[in-house]
Amino acid sequence: MTDSVGPIRLALAKAVYILHVGVTFFVPWGWLLPWPEAWWFGLFFIPTMLIHWKTADVCILSTIEMKLRGHPQAGTREQGGFIQRMGALVGWHMSDETAANLGWGLSYMGLVLCALRLYLGDHLPW
Repeated sequence: MTDSVGPIRLALAKAVYILHVGVTFFVPWGWLLPWPEAWWFGLFFIPTMLIHWKTADVCILSTIEMKLRGHPQAGTREQGGFIQRMGALVGWHMSDETAANLGWGLSYMGLVLCALRLYLGDHLPW
């Protein structure tokens, strides 16, 4: 799959992958950052991401990465899910349903906690 695309496309695919990892960690944990700008970003970015998930068949970042890697099924559900690929790195081979529930649940959690941080400011009870 990746043998014929060349080093530039592979480097771009790796950059998209790193961005995707960053998004994956920011969404549930961005509220822990000490900057209100991060909480505001989460408050607007997370719903935008959720709308994208609801309206698109597959994640745009996964599709871009897979197209760059030369995956023959890029842009379809058969390209594979990013959350499942992340879980597989630690030996967790989850079902599509588990990955979807995890993604939606952690996204809503991150959204609520960003809003809560904005409401409370630096006056956290813990």
